[in-house]
Amino acid sequence: MVSEHLQAHALLDPMAVSSNASATFNLPAQVISIKLDGTNFLAWSAQLLPLFRSYGLMGIVDGSNPWPPQYSSDALCDQGVLNSAYVIWQYKDQTMLGWIVSSLSPSIVSTIYGLETSQLAWQALNSSFAAPSTSRISLIKRKLQSVQQGSMSCQSFLDEVKSLSDELSAVGKPVEDSDLILSVLNGLNSSSHSFVTTYMLLAKEKSMPFYNFHAELLNYDLMQQFHNHTIQPETGSYALYSHKNSSKPGPRSHNINRSRSSGTSKFPGSVPVPSSSPFRQPLPHLPSSSSPPVSHASRSRSPCQICKRENHQALDCYNRMNYAFQGRHPPT
Repeated sequence: MVSEHLQAHALLDPMAVSSNASATFNLPAQVISIKLDGTNFLAWSAQLLPLFRSYGLMGIVDGSNPWPPQYSSDALCDQGVLNSAYVIWQYKDQTMLGWIVSSLSPSIVSTIYGLETSQLAWQALNSSFAAPSTSRISLIKRKLQSVQQGSMSCQSFLDEVKSLSDELSAVGKPVEDSDLILSVLNGLNSSSHSFVTTYMLLAKEKSMPFYNFHAELLNYDLMQQFHNHTIQPETGSYALYSHKNSSKPGPRSHNINRSRSSGTSKFPGSVPVPSSSPFRQPLPHLPSSSSPPVSHASRSRSPCQICKRENHQALDCYNRMNYAFQGRHPPT
């Protein structure tokens, strides 16, 4: 009886109980950054569940740690002294309810109006946004089958497809890797046609997990970006140089080797080029003063060794990494 009375007197001070309970867990406001809007339940719950587990609160929200009795004995009930376990449990429960409410968008808060415990609020939100309804599953599947890359980057497009797949997993309908890959292939832009062709040929021999496919597609996209970035500026600069060369008449006998040593380029009709310029070296088809004139046909580039076209070299060929491309057979 003495210990119960001491406990009762300690609980008469609600500030002491509150400070004792709050010392066990303090949640930084920036931890909850995703607000539930009705379409992102999986991401929203993924940020809250680890918090509940780390503070030992999952039992409260899932019902395995039920509400303790409000009074520990009839005698203390007559005196109006609350059970210490009840007070601390209620404090934790209301704190969790506050976390849940603060992580909802304004349009979703009305879903849990009147619910006084975190368990009831959690169950209501699960029933509203994670229940595997037939119409919702059909809608997500249609989105996954019809999603297109359009103006999205390759990374953003993959994120969109993965998000739809995660939504189906959240309602108990996980997507097979092969079906997920097929959705990506069907939605890619035409610039990735060679990747699609190559993958379809390889898939006949061996299937690929989605995470490997994800990495291969991003590597291909980066290679395309690098290729476009390095080839296009050179082509444009060469065209600009050729335009200047043809528009300005000048003497036709200059010593190219001498221009190299002086740090300038003195091609016919051209402006001086600094030694630090990437265009300092003479182009291979321009003749020196000691070389006889050559015809336009001899100055043209040799055809590409891969696709046999004459507007680029094998190093710049788009089909260089395309294993599905069939080149011409050599003459017999």
